Amino acid sequence: MADNVTLNAGSGGDTIAADDVSGVKYQIVKIAPGGDGAASLGGGTVHTKSSAATTNATSVKASAGVVYHLSVTNTNSSPRYIRFYNKASAPTVGTDTVVYGLAIPGSGGATINFTYGLPFTTGIAYSLTTGAADTDTTAVAADEVKVNVVYV
Repeated sequence: MADNVTLNAGSGGDTIAADDVSGVKYQIVKIAPGGDGAASLGGGTVHTKSSAATTNATSVKASAGVVYHLSVTNTNSSPRYIRFYNKASAPTVGTDTVVYGLAIPGSGGATINFTYGLPFTTGIAYSLTTGAADTDTTAVAADEVKVNVVYV
């Protein structure tokens, strides 16, 4: 059941939607990004990719942006790795600086909602590899990793 909560009530405050679970209130967040054409649609832009038999060096957005959602799946029984780079072009895998990395479990997946967004000041790019090291350059197989990114 949704309950309204006022933040900074003494200063005029803002009323937010909340959900009461076992006596603890949790804020309900609806992402409605601004400053982007996608905002007029009530959400972000969706990027989706099925892996090729490479490191899949991919430029998602060639300018500053924010990632709000990441969903990845891996059909291989061994873990695979996705790495994000603050870069306006496809990354040089194994050389460029990783700003966010995630292990994708073998025969599994991961879904992350970044409540406040994961900001990139230059651009949004990523790669996919089989090794855990940020410098790994071992290619994944075709169609074994699926990536979905929602960004503005």
